[in-house]
Amino acid sequence: MSIISSEAERLYPPKAVDFHDAITIPVYTSDDLAEAYMDGAERKPTDEEIEAAIGEVRKFIVLPGAYLENIIRIAFNAARRKATEE
Repeated sequence: MSIISSEAERLYPPKAVDFHDAITIPVYTSDDLAEAYMDGAERKPTDEEIEAAIGEVRKFIVLPGAYLENIIRIAFNAARRKATEE
């Protein structure tokens, strides 16, 4: 089981969830919520997230912009691979 699917199972244990206690509102199962969580966790980082990470890392490491951006992208990709491996 991957880190992401383990987190999704921990956050959304198998049971039905109705956030509004109304019959007319659709009931989302824990499987629906876990799937949505995993979809969000497995997505690629946005350019804004990359830029935010670069901004934070620049406080500690001085490298030309392109090198630092590549390092950040490699780090994000490595973290995503680790989180999704079974």
